[in-house]
Amino acid sequence: MDLVVDLVFPLGQYDNTQSLNLGQNRWYGRIGTPIIWQLGPWIPASRTTLEVIPSVWFFGDNDDFVGVNLASDPTFELEAHLTRNFTSKFWGSLDATYTSGGDATISSTMLSKTTPGSERTLVGFTLGYQLNESLQLTLGYKSTLNNDAASTDPRMSVFMMSLTTGWHRLIEGVGRLSSGE
Repeated sequence: MDLVVDLVFPLGQYDNTQSLNLGQNRWYGRIGTPIIWQLGPWIPASRTTLEVIPSVWFFGDNDDFVGVNLASDPTFELEAHLTRNFTSKFWGSLDATYTSGGDATISSTMLSKTTPGSERTLVGFTLGYQLNESLQLTLGYKSTLNNDAASTDPRMSVFMMSLTTGWHRLIEGVGRLSSGE
């Protein structure tokens, strides 16, 4: 079991006359406890794991949301990934995510309205490729399970692409040792 802490600062352009923006004019983040179970032998090119990540997302207020204040309650999220390494650099996973909560309150000096949060279950897949020791490319797709026309729950499909870099002195030292430096 580990600890994950994410924090997103309100960067980007924000236009308070638009209800949808790429910039959010508020901070948000999560705290969670990822748990990874090894399934079968620990062979790097054919490793299989089950990852479960329970977390809670917290949101700051947007005090200039179309001229009013937007506040959101915390949201509980449970992610699960069944991963498989196909080679030492290429892996895939089947993914599921459940979220619950996140009541939103929009208020001004004259009125206050709370919109109940929702429950949502998404399923999908991710493919990842390790480009070099410190750079990884991932592609993925997720969609809500309740995509039927009769449902009133939010529906979405998400395509994701990420390029992730990272480093650690220990890993860099092992790389230098193996290259004979």
